[in-house]
Amino acid sequence: MNEKELFYKIAENFEVFSSCGEEDIRFLKTMQSNKNELRKNIRIMFKNNPKTIKSSPKIEMIFLLIDFCFKNDFEEIEICALLTIFKELFSLSFRRNTKMDFFNKFKHLVLKHAMDRPPHQIGIFNKKTVEKITDFFIENIYKRYELLTYLLTKNKFLELENKELLDIRMPHVLDLDLAQECLPRSYKILKQYTENRKPKTEMEQKIEAVLEFEREKLDVYLEGKFESQDEEFNKKIEEMMKKKK
Repeated sequence: MNEKELFYKIAENFEVFSSCGEEDIRFLKTMQSNKNELRKNIRIMFKNNPKTIKSSPKIEMIFLLIDFCFKNDFEEIEICALLTIFKELFSLSFRRNTKMDFFNKFKHLVLKHAMDRPPHQIGIFNKKTVEKITDFFIENIYKRYELLTYLLTKNKFLELENKELLDIRMPHVLDLDLAQECLPRSYKILKQYTENRKPKTEMEQKIEAVLEFEREKLDVYLEGKFESQDEEFNKKIEEMMKKKK
């Protein structure tokens, strides 16, 4: 077994081709310019497979995903892996999980297919693919989470009630003759608004000036530390991606 055959064997173990194979992706590419035909064949492909997505809104999202992949020239195996990721992502309930739950799940699945570390991870995506598919997820799922929750909720009932346009009732007010005069100093809650605050002493002003100076020094120090850590992290990521290529 050569290196390519071994790689595809590992990919099968990761269920990369559970939604469709590379032949299916090549077939869909032939109708890339005809969106209606592409949408039609995607529906047929997924609805005929009992192990994949059947919900119409989810299939429409898959159409957007495949069209996005074609426009960005993703490889066939990358598209197969993405379909597997989104199939697993769409298996989650939009009502029981938050936007952050979906994002964390998406991040976990993408990293699982972006690092060459079998049997835990497989290196299918390159750095540019990860960046582009993350942008797609944020724009089409994360930002539209509430809309998708509504579309994917069954038996959604709305109750409509007719009311007068100006159905307003004023609160009950006691007669002014029953009121009693009170002094603000008699009530603790009003003291903060009526009592004069003492001016700060010269010592307190000096202490505040020293604290502010030290805070500024600490901010500059921490900012430099964070920048150096970010540079080191990005450098290591780039080295890892170069080795993978």
